[in-house]
Amino acid sequence: MRTTISLALCFLLLLTAGRGWAAMDLELPASVVDPGFRSQKSRWLAMNEGQSGTESGMQKGKGKDASKPSAKELGDALANPLSYLWLMFMQNDTQWNSGDLVDKLGDDYKVTNVTVLQPVMSMQLTNDWKMILRPVLPIVSVPGHGLSCSGLPDYPEECSLLEKSRDRETGIGDMILWTAFSNAYKPPNIFGFGPTFMLDTASDDRLGTGKWSVGPMALAFHVDDKWIYGAVIQQWWSFAGDGDREEVSLMDLQYVLRYRVSPTTNIGFGPNIRANWKLPRKNRWSVPIGFGGDVLVKAGPLPVKLGAELYYYVEKPDDFGPEWQLRIMVSPVLPAPAWSRKPLFDF
Repeated sequence: MRTTISLALCFLLLLTAGRGWAAMDLELPASVVDPGFRSQKSRWLAMNEGQSGTESGMQKGKGKDASKPSAKELGDALANPLSYLWLMFMQNDTQWNSGDLVDKLGDDYKVTNVTVLQPVMSMQLTNDWKMILRPVLPIVSVPGHGLSCSGLPDYPEECSLLEKSRDRETGIGDMILWTAFSNAYKPPNIFGFGPTFMLDTASDDRLGTGKWSVGPMALAFHVDDKWIYGAVIQQWWSFAGDGDREEVSLMDLQYVLRYRVSPTTNIGFGPNIRANWKLPRKNRWSVPIGFGGDVLVKAGPLPVKLGAELYYYVEKPDDFGPEWQLRIMVSPVLPAPAWSRKPLFDF
């Protein structure tokens, strides 16, 4: 039932995203580029035109095709988490886990894998306010322990769930929906805030919390020609769900620092710090550090951002937690439908 709900939600979101795509060419219009990264004069032109920026994206007399933004414009928009781009963000995290539970089995590591599908959709609400919708569908694969945790009295809930089976479990995890609202900001500084939801959509108890949770999210970034840095923070508290499962109080903080080697190439990092406030201190924190890079390429007419990062966890749960993580990222840039750039409400 929970799997059916999550798949239905994804279908509806993709159906909404597809509105107006069928009649569109895959060449991205200049209007997908956030006017905030252009000159002051161009920014005012864009704002006066409902922030579509079509006029400001043209260089009159120089023969530039306004329907084809430059590599720098696309790079700037991809660096801005609140830009007008529509993306199909895809990410795969492979983690090599260690800890007391793994030692008890006599193994070096237990490997978990999470593939994230995340459509990114920007919509202009009013002349000043926009909304960025990011539904996150995780496909999770976890190992079975096949052991008794009776010798570890202070173990996390994951132990009691994983000990039920010797087999690896793969399926859909808890779907996350976060929505950022942003006013007319002044680059290079970017701000947004909104609610975040964690939905009880896991296809198996071992792949989710068993709870419905909600909380706040906020982001703040600085993006200029050379540096990208900032953070996205989310916090969830459970309000409904399986009464036999532990209450949820989870925090996720993604911190980002990247150097722009060129308009289309970045080096740096963007890992996620996680905290489970319901666990004792020794099992509460997962704190990675690492390094990697990304590059914008063309797949036919479609711009695609490719990236990879490797992390080491300087702080992790004692019983069972990640020690190393490899992250692979693929983000095709989709043509934003024209309706998404026009204010939905005229005030």
